[in-house]
Amino acid sequence: MKERIKESLRELTGLVGVSGSEQEVVKYMQERLLPLADEVKVDRNGNVIAIKNGNGPGPKVMISSHSDEVGFCVKNILPNGFIMFDKVGGVSDQLLLGRKVWITTRKLPGIIGIKAGHMQTPEESMRVKTTRECYIDVGASSRVEVEGLGIRIGDPIVFQSDFMEMADKDLVSTKSVDNRIHCAILIELFKELQGVEFAGKLFGVVTVQEEVGLQGAVMAGNAIEPDYAIVLDTIPAGDTPDIDTEISLPVYLGAGPACPIADGVRGGMAFNYIHPKVREIVEEQAMKASIPLQTITLIGDGYTTDAASLTSANKGIPVGVVATPRRYSHSPVELVNLNDALGVLKIVTGIVIENGMKDLSFI
Repeated sequence: MKERIKESLRELTGLVGVSGSEQEVVKYMQERLLPLADEVKVDRNGNVIAIKNGNGPGPKVMISSHSDEVGFCVKNILPNGFIMFDKVGGVSDQLLLGRKVWITTRKLPGIIGIKAGHMQTPEESMRVKTTRECYIDVGASSRVEVEGLGIRIGDPIVFQSDFMEMADKDLVSTKSVDNRIHCAILIELFKELQGVEFAGKLFGVVTVQEEVGLQGAVMAGNAIEPDYAIVLDTIPAGDTPDIDTEISLPVYLGAGPACPIADGVRGGMAFNYIHPKVREIVEEQAMKASIPLQTITLIGDGYTTDAASLTSANKGIPVGVVATPRRYSHSPVELVNLNDALGVLKIVTGIVIENGMKDLSFI
């Protein structure tokens, strides 16, 4: 099972799916879920909804992952053939200079240029350039030549990144682990449920545009009207030398899935606090499967998930998050431990199998 997750992740992270341009990921997920579900549909905005009917009455449970990744898009093509670009989602300016990129879903190669070191002033060598000061070189000498490659304004751009296994083969580093790891988990969840009886109805959802405002989840939540939802996403691991782990971010790679109890970006927007009964459901399944669960609060630290939009969708949906820790967020070298992801799979499989056994009232 772990090897299947790894291979699905390898394929998924090799796709270009910046927010608003998720078509390749949507097609992949539709094709993989189609033989495993009773029905698979894609709404007008790209949310994939896979439905599996249980063998008796029970609640509708929505389990979701988002398809999009952070990246860039073509802002302008200069007369001399260089490309200006905009950020899509939260990418640090520190990651820009000298990086290889793929442009469009056809992965046309490009380079974010960097001024030769021996030509930089001492001030330039110390300053981080912003996106507005950077450009992409595709080896063309004119705008006409760039357009001849099929590059247009608005086309998606991502960091070029290989799929690297560490010395410990359970540790994998690449781009878009956030959140393709849980797209892979959704596929495995539907495989695990083949021939298994459960009550109610499962909606496996792959949402769009999470990285730019949690857009797809609210669309799907309003359409499905689930009785409760489990959002699958990644969460930053704080176990590196540059973070005071126990004070700021007590989440460890390889220590099991995480369950954020409360999270929200600065200013109080996109706030989510796990529904008390959903918390019980998650913790009970983790205990039954002997999976260690890392609980955490991340309020005001810029972390949020689709759960924040689902809490107010369809007049309010009881929701919780089960997350896979990963280091080096929103970079081309996100690092994940597949054992943590396997733990997420076991928890959500148990949730579906025991769907309907828990009263979902608030008190």
